Amino acid sequence: MSFSRVLPAIIVLLGLLPASAETLNLTLQQAIQMALAKNFRIKVEEFAPKIAKSQQLSASGQFDPTLSASYTYDHSEQELRSLNPGLVDPAAVPGQVVPDLFARHDGQEINASIAGTLPTGTTYSIGPTLTMTTDNQRNPQFTEFNSFFGVSMTQPLLKNFGTDVNLASIRVARANQAISQWQLRQQVIDVVTDTISIYSELYFSIQNVEVEKRSRALAAQLVDDNIKREQGGVMIDLDVMQAKTDLADREERVLVAERAVADNENFLKQLVTDEIAGLLDTHLDIVQPELANTEDPDRKHDYARAFDLRPDYRQALLDIQKRQINVVFTRNQALPQLDLVGSLGLNGIDTTFLASAQRVSGQGNRNLAGNIGAVFSLPIPNRTAQGNLQVSKLEVLQALMDLKRLEQTILVEADNAAGQIDTTRKRIEATSVASDFARQTLQGAQARLNNGRSTTFEVLQFQRDLAAAEVNEARARADFIQALARYARLTGSTLERNGIVTE
Repeated sequence: MSFSRVLPAIIVLLGLLPASAETLNLTLQQAIQMALAKNFRIKVEEFAPKIAKSQQLSASGQFDPTLSASYTYDHSEQELRSLNPGLVDPAAVPGQVVPDLFARHDGQEINASIAGTLPTGTTYSIGPTLTMTTDNQRNPQFTEFNSFFGVSMTQPLLKNFGTDVNLASIRVARANQAISQWQLRQQVIDVVTDTISIYSELYFSIQNVEVEKRSRALAAQLVDDNIKREQGGVMIDLDVMQAKTDLADREERVLVAERAVADNENFLKQLVTDEIAGLLDTHLDIVQPELANTEDPDRKHDYARAFDLRPDYRQALLDIQKRQINVVFTRNQALPQLDLVGSLGLNGIDTTFLASAQRVSGQGNRNLAGNIGAVFSLPIPNRTAQGNLQVSKLEVLQALMDLKRLEQTILVEADNAAGQIDTTRKRIEATSVASDFARQTLQGAQARLNNGRSTTFEVLQFQRDLAAAEVNEARARADFIQALARYARLTGSTLERNGIVTE
């Protein structure tokens, strides 16, 4: 898988982070491009299609012819006197066994062949055989050479017949390779979606720190003002203590917010870099992600395309295809075994190897040898094969039902995600208005406090309300960006929406 449109940008980005750099400036689009180039999750998943391709090559190897050769030597001897005690040489020493009364047999056999299987199920073997035999019962000086060259074949007629069954493993391997490509695509989509989500979350946490610091500054200013009022005799000590307590609470909130920034920054660095030793020493400086001015999603169009673009749905279809291949295979394996067998060759028997070989090659007399027959077998009542066939059929039905469940899930998830886009867009508008009102309310409360017509408690509460409103506004903006990314993921359009082309 390659990312053709982003390659030039990636080359530029690789130069953004020198070895000694401490700060990396990133836009959201640059973060996505760096994630495509450097993320370890993608790098790991890129091995899956290569492994699947190698497995397909391995499955194709079942049709590779095999070259084999063998040599066998055998020797046997038997004492003939034990078979006939009268066979004793009168001139021999009494009790001595006459050597010639031993029957000896020596033989050597050399075989060579090329054998294999064809996609139709045909098995074949072709090659020569040379046999040398010496038997002293016939003639101690006589050696017989038997040369043979021929071919033998076995053709299944029922079980194991045809390309449907013999190419099943290759077709399954091909489907697995396609599945691995969709798995890689899913990983890329997930990484891009996570990058968008973490980037927006990091920016939200940065804004949250700024809000909490402003709130802390307001509390600190109120503490100073209350101390002055106390010293002027217009405010009691309780108001000062109340303001100081609230200031301490806001100091703690700043610390928590700063920790969230550090955590999210590490999460983003983990997504967009392949650094290990220098990962934690790099600081990320990001900019506000743009709010896409999108209209309401075209739900009908996007939902229909989701079935073509979502990797999990495409994998489910390929899984059903694999199970259907298995049904064809197990149905064939439930048939009786009926094989047509035959061989044809030329024999050459003589007292020398050369003469024997000449007979086979056509020089001299030739002896034609061949046979043909059939082999039948059937387990009774063949429960194993019948059970496997039933299992494979039920697994297809189960996968089809699971596909229907996934279709329903896709529609519900995509529709909910589309609803979240609309909701978060409205939340941005509502929280922006709330922030303006909270700011105006706080200003009025501070003015009344200066005039002695309000209390410290009310001002502190309005400060908290303003901080909460500003955080809510920032939260709504981050949620809107994440809602768009989630909708793109659930409709399978993440790569398309981000200008990423895979090959």
